[in-house]
Amino acid sequence: MLDNTSIYPKARRVLNDYKRYVVSQSKRNLSMGRMVNGERKSYKASSKLYKSIKGYITGKMNRSISGKFTGGSAMPGLTFEMASYGKFIDEGVHGSKSSYLTNRDSKNKFSGGKKSVPLGPIRKWCKQKGISTKLAFVIGRSIYEKGIKASHFFTKPLDRRDKSFKKDYHKAVADDIATNFANKIEKKLLEKKNIKRTI
Repeated sequence: MLDNTSIYPKARRVLNDYKRYVVSQSKRNLSMGRMVNGERKSYKASSKLYKSIKGYITGKMNRSISGKFTGGSAMPGLTFEMASYGKFIDEGVHGSKSSYLTNRDSKNKFSGGKKSVPLGPIRKWCKQKGISTKLAFVIGRSIYEKGIKASHFFTKPLDRRDKSFKKDYHKAVADDIATNFANKIEKKLLEKKNIKRTI
């Protein structure tokens, strides 16, 4: 009987290509920023978010109950991660009084009894930009009321190749499984030949 363990080299290559594309384009979008009054403004105030964008291919080698490798691996998948505030820069945040059109799909919103966002990060940002930290409260209150405009620095590259990635991934998985079973059948046939020879 043929067991169902398998390896997925083609699928992993497809995942790795997609991962590299999404991570590199997300970092590029952060660095390029957006146009404000005819001037390009980068989202990259510091390198923390930029460096935190990573992708991981999941799907470890299968092990038996005793802990030994069984010769195959779980179906590979792909996981992305970044600093937690990257979600708000990507998706945007609705303000307490108004919102940007690009934020229509965002579930993030400033609300409650506060009248400003946390000032610590804004003071730090002011220092990096050479702006007086005395303006931190005014800037914070403005952000709280108007919200944060969605940049889609991560969502755009993720969606841009989503359809082609899924098509390539499914084909690669099918090819890997077909190759895996063909190799196992060949192995079983060779084993039978060897048994006949030894009898």
